[in-house]
Amino acid sequence: MKRSAARRSPALLTAIVLSLLLLACGEGVTAASKPEKADFRLKAVDGRTIGPKDFAGQVVVVDFWATWCVPCHVQTRILEPIHRDYKSKGVQFLAANVGEDEPTVRSFLKSKPIPYPVLLDPEDKVSSQLGVVALPTLMIIDKKGKVTFFHTGVADGATVRKVLKDAGV
Repeated sequence: MKRSAARRSPALLTAIVLSLLLLACGEGVTAASKPEKADFRLKAVDGRTIGPKDFAGQVVVVDFWATWCVPCHVQTRILEPIHRDYKSKGVQFLAANVGEDEPTVRSFLKSKPIPYPVLLDPEDKVSSQLGVVALPTLMIIDKKGKVTFFHTGVADGATVRKVLKDAGV
């Protein structure tokens, strides 16, 4: 009896499952559903209450995510080197956790820290108001406070860098 390739290679099976999850995230949200402004503030795990307006004059990248969302972890890995490259160039990154309580998020961050502020939206209030319908969703706000990019699904690094460049960074 012949064994399948997936059975012989757990890595192949993992790659297939991850690819299907990434495809399930969608191709992006249409411009018609993109919010114009992002006027919100949320409690951060460090105790502050912050949001995009606290970073006036800077470009703000907001990554909406959850601990259980595998594609969200991929998005975070894509954003980490971009954060390193842009943090001293007038770009603020925020990770907005959606739908989870603070102890769950804190526990997750112990093993997988995120190098920029993590905000909490435990009841999905802000994310729902902004039109976040799936995770991950990436939102980029220009220096004037206008949402210039609103993408559902994993956004690749080249796209994020291009949007940052177009935003004047």
